[in-house]
Amino acid sequence: MIKLKKIISQLDSEIYRAIEKTLVKNKSENFLCLLQSYRENLNDEQVIKKLNLNSNSFYVLKSRLYHKIQQELSGDIHDNREGLLKKLNLVTGMCLSEPRDVAVAFLKKLEEDLLKYDMHNELLIVYSALKKVHLYSEKYFQYSQLYNKHIAFGLCLEKAEEILGNFNRMLGQYNFSRVPKIIETLLFMRKEVNDHFSLNPSRQVEIVKNFLELQLCIFCHTDLNKEINAEELLHHTHKLIEELPESSCQKKWVPALEHLYFEYYYKTGNTKAATTFYEKVNSGISTLFLYSNISCTSRFLISKLGFLELQGKEKELVGGDRKNILFDVNDMHTKVLMGMYDSMAEVYSKNFKESANKLNKLLNENSFKDYFHINTDIKISLAYTYILLHEYDMADSILKGVYRKIKAEKITNYAHVLDLLKVLEADVRKRGGPLSSKQKDSITLFMARNKGETQILSHLQGALAKNYS
Repeated sequence: MIKLKKIISQLDSEIYRAIEKTLVKNKSENFLCLLQSYRENLNDEQVIKKLNLNSNSFYVLKSRLYHKIQQELSGDIHDNREGLLKKLNLVTGMCLSEPRDVAVAFLKKLEEDLLKYDMHNELLIVYSALKKVHLYSEKYFQYSQLYNKHIAFGLCLEKAEEILGNFNRMLGQYNFSRVPKIIETLLFMRKEVNDHFSLNPSRQVEIVKNFLELQLCIFCHTDLNKEINAEELLHHTHKLIEELPESSCQKKWVPALEHLYFEYYYKTGNTKAATTFYEKVNSGISTLFLYSNISCTSRFLISKLGFLELQGKEKELVGGDRKNILFDVNDMHTKVLMGMYDSMAEVYSKNFKESANKLNKLLNENSFKDYFHINTDIKISLAYTYILLHEYDMADSILKGVYRKIKAEKITNYAHVLDLLKVLEADVRKRGGPLSSKQKDSITLFMARNKGETQILSHLQGALAKNYS
């Protein structure tokens, strides 16, 4: 604290008055006395006598006043992004226009606050400045090392976010194909991010790691659920994000996390909690799918259909301005699920013809050559829609095509689809009419076996059970 007196004497008059005003307002009499005494160039012995303090208490008082001056110089890091950028923009000017001690006090307070939240890119600006103001000091090497360290941290975070983006793209491919080999790739990506976190542990990289692991637990069928408690991880990730200042980019990740909360509670059958998060996520659906690099948010579309059907609230799908929903037109996963969502909304609006048109458009505009799972999902949805339209020949052609594909390619893990085909083909043969006992048995078998990795038609499960049981 030897430099405190020098800093106070060198403070710009406007900053000095602002500090003085704050101390008066807070009735901090001892701080105010010390500030004014140093400004008047009194020595320590005179100030100690004036305040009637012992040497230890005086040292503590000086330390706390120094901290208050730093706060006044650098402000609060919990300001919004614009406020933080303004402070960072002051760095060069402060270094070139203020006494060195004042500039260092300003930079050290910024450093202290930014370190709390692992804000590596912002810290680079601070350490670059600290290097320059200590060019002729032995501390130059220290700040050079810190600068290099945070370059590594920043690159690590950028790489982790890049892996997360590729993970989400691959997760979309897995959702469409359900090929187990893709799971191996996803698990390898998890290992990559864990390696980055081990080398450069920081809050931001941990948040990336958690988003990746949560999606593996919620959307994939792996043994990861045995070693990770997904609900606890959701809460921990929420806490990490909540503690970040408003200026942090990851503070904006909350909608993506709330989507994962909803998917977890919906999957585990916690209807009350799922409803709470459904309402939060659905209220922001217009921009939800722009978070596709952070989380596979387009899954919400299919989960929403199943959730509302389960709640008996299908009417909420009728109408609504879906044109205002934003998404990346190059994101095939979101585009296809949006098409399926729109077609099912038409079904619940009794616009069966329009629903069939939308599904046909999906099949015509996209290649599902390597995506048997989603291709089957769309085709059986289309066949079901044709049955609702009493266009039985069209439905028959689609159902036979799916059957031939399964048999010709010996796709053994989709035996439950054959159960459903029996139900729908019987409907086609008798052109509607009352259900047979065989249809009821087959639909019961389908419902019992339609689980796990190869589950299909989650958006129609309720309707199928209602119409064929």
